[in-house]
Amino acid sequence: MPGTVLGPLSDIADGGAKEYVFGRGTTVFSMFVVRKGQAAYGYLNLCPHYSSPLNRKSDRFMNDDGTRIRCSAHFAEFRIEDGYGIAGAAERCWLDPVPVEVVDGEMRLAAPAP
Repeated sequence: MPGTVLGPLSDIADGGAKEYVFGRGTTVFSMFVVRKGQAAYGYLNLCPHYSSPLNRKSDRFMNDDGTRIRCSAHFAEFRIEDGYGIAGAAERCWLDPVPVEVVDGEMRLAAPAP
């Protein structure tokens, strides 16, 4: 729901990512946020090619140098800013965005853009 507080931006290292899980069982919703400077980018935790979570280990969503989002199942890579697939099996696919905003250093779910 828009306005849901995720926590302080400082919880995520620059170039890092963090998973957020809501609900349980068949109603679980898993997303992650990537920090790039003072900006935060949110996506569903679901590979568009493989239909599985992008991470195998907690909060492991990035390539080795922290410049791209990486699927741990088949190593496809996506741009941080828009989730566009630029390498591997998910090339030219998109991650599903989850709108996130940073207000006074705090991350919140945002309303979808019109």
